[in-house]
Amino acid sequence: CKYYLLQVLLFISASLPNVAPSGTASQSTTLSDSARAWNAIDGKSDPVYYHGSCTHTAHDQSDPWWRLLLPGIYRITAVSVTNRDELAERINNAEIRIGNSAENNGNNNPRLSRTATFQCGGMEGRFVNVYLPGAAKVLTLCEVEVYGDTSSKSEDTASLPNVAPSGTASQSTTLSDSARAWKAIDGNSDPVYYHGSCTHTAHDQSDPWWRLLLPGIYRITAVSVTNRDELAERINNAEIRIGNSAENNGNNNPRCAVIPSIPAAQTATFQCGGMEGRFVNVYLPGAAKVLTLCEVEVYGGTVRRL
Repeated sequence: CKYYLLQVLLFISASLPNVAPSGTASQSTTLSDSARAWNAIDGKSDPVYYHGSCTHTAHDQSDPWWRLLLPGIYRITAVSVTNRDELAERINNAEIRIGNSAENNGNNNPRLSRTATFQCGGMEGRFVNVYLPGAAKVLTLCEVEVYGDTSSKSEDTASLPNVAPSGTASQSTTLSDSARAWKAIDGNSDPVYYHGSCTHTAHDQSDPWWRLLLPGIYRITAVSVTNRDELAERINNAEIRIGNSAENNGNNNPRCAVIPSIPAAQTATFQCGGMEGRFVNVYLPGAAKVLTLCEVEVYGGTVRRL
């Protein structure tokens, strides 16, 4: 949904609710604490930047962006943007993008050609981005409203099966026979590594990964990961990636989530909003890393068997 944004409130849809407040906002950079991304969905359309209810990226950034992550897949009919009261020309040629891919921070999602009413025609997605391509740019938004319905919202994890056991697991390296990749889909979420139901890559590996190859293309709503009972910090900043490409062992596929941390012996669930793919990877970028998973559950439904 691509629009060349004007300097006023673009479009209001009276027939559908504004779902933006239900999401989580982020942006490429932040100029100050008073200009954070969530200011654009705080319900205040005050266009005076110095009143403290607008966003602002750092000065002279290349390709700045603002992103809304919705809690599921929505059918979006329109997007409204309130511009600031001065320096209004800074928003010229910004684009609105909507879709389900987290690749390039959501900025690679589909866009439409220019239109006067800024209607999105029911485009579906969980990411709504305002993206301003070009060098030495600044992006400020005083309010973003996203009108749509939840009829296409991703299904609850509880209503879909764990399809991980139907797949084949592999990993970059294996420390020992008791730590093989299939241990993460054996149905046993025992977090005590020495009980023999967790995976473990070799020590001090660069960019270790674990991969699940499903027997077809699946629409995946969520991935749950159970961490080990000690050395829990080793999983910090691992990425969940989902897609159909085998390039780089599947690690180049779109990103569903980054795992900031999981407490020792605990399970965390990450919403993927219906991303499609047959590869589900847990990828830990960096040098001298170790990846251990005590269980991985993948919730979704079949799109196509292969």
